[in-house]
Amino acid sequence: MRKAITGIIMLLVLCCMVQAGAAFKMESSEVTPAGDLAAGTAVTAHAVVDFSTLTGSTFPTTDTFQIFTELDKAKWRYSISINGAENPKPDAAGKYLKINGFDLEYPASQSVKVLVTMEGVVPQTNATQNITILRFQWLDQTTKVRENGEFTLTRKVVNPDDLVKSVQQAQTDLKTLRTQIDQRAAAGVSTDEAEAKYRLAEQNIRSSNGANFTATQANLDTAQAAIADAQKSLDRSWAQSEIDQARNSLANVDQLITYFKTTKDMTNDPRVAAITIKRENADQAYIAANESLTAGNYNQARIKANESAKKALEAYNDALALRNGTGAVDTLNNTSTESNGGGGIGIIYYILVVVAIGLVVGGVVLYQRRNRWDELG
Repeated sequence: MRKAITGIIMLLVLCCMVQAGAAFKMESSEVTPAGDLAAGTAVTAHAVVDFSTLTGSTFPTTDTFQIFTELDKAKWRYSISINGAENPKPDAAGKYLKINGFDLEYPASQSVKVLVTMEGVVPQTNATQNITILRFQWLDQTTKVRENGEFTLTRKVVNPDDLVKSVQQAQTDLKTLRTQIDQRAAAGVSTDEAEAKYRLAEQNIRSSNGANFTATQANLDTAQAAIADAQKSLDRSWAQSEIDQARNSLANVDQLITYFKTTKDMTNDPRVAAITIKRENADQAYIAANESLTAGNYNQARIKANESAKKALEAYNDALALRNGTGAVDTLNNTSTESNGGGGIGIIYYILVVVAIGLVVGGVVLYQRRNRWDELG
């Protein structure tokens, strides 16, 4: 007998625990009109709440089911459906609709649902913000919300002044974008993609007349996204343009190095070696620029591309000086027998220049080797 009583008590406790953790199910919910709302707009909300359960009862008699709205002039119509048969309840008004547990308590084998319709008006607001259209709460006898016993349906209310400011901001951003596109185009940067995004943004801003708040906000969102994409495209194209210039500068150096090594047979000339070192440094910066471009770090890509172009220009200027100097030597050698001795002075000057350059290159190489020895310990 004691075991039977203990079993019954445990079963009751278990049922209470299940009921305490029970939750309702939002079968459906709908708000009209759709999208963002404006102050003064009439709103209608429909919802179906399911209290079906597998154990115990559908709802405790001592509990309360409460629905709340922030809309003004709220009116409620609702019915309780038992196994598909609707039982209409008296209409209500105000911010709250409360349904006592007695009306919702049925055996677990029954299907219990609440069908509710609420009509109200969007209140005035000084700023764009979200408001509660419907908040459903399952409250215990102490008015505390039970576990998993709350569901809230919200909508954004748009302040017309904020919307006007958003349109003005979009127009300002579009004007700035126009200036940026024109500047890049004048510098030879490709702007085709940015132009397409500009036209998309311009079209959506023109369509943002504010008559339909939801449509206006959607148009502004599309416009701002297009502006952001255009600016990103400009940054990418600008970086690519700088990289292309660096590549062309490297190609000019390579041309002269090839000339020295093949035409002039100066492969082992220390001056060519010095130019080659500068060229390799420029190439390293060029590689880093491309890596930054791939990673989407366009500002760093431009920095590295400019660094590459600068180093390549130094190498190119040295190569030009060497080429022009080589030509002068050839001319002096060819005319030395026909001149009055001036060619000898030119040859001595050339030799001194060559020796000086050789010492500088040798010093650089020795310094680099000593640094490597230091690093290796």
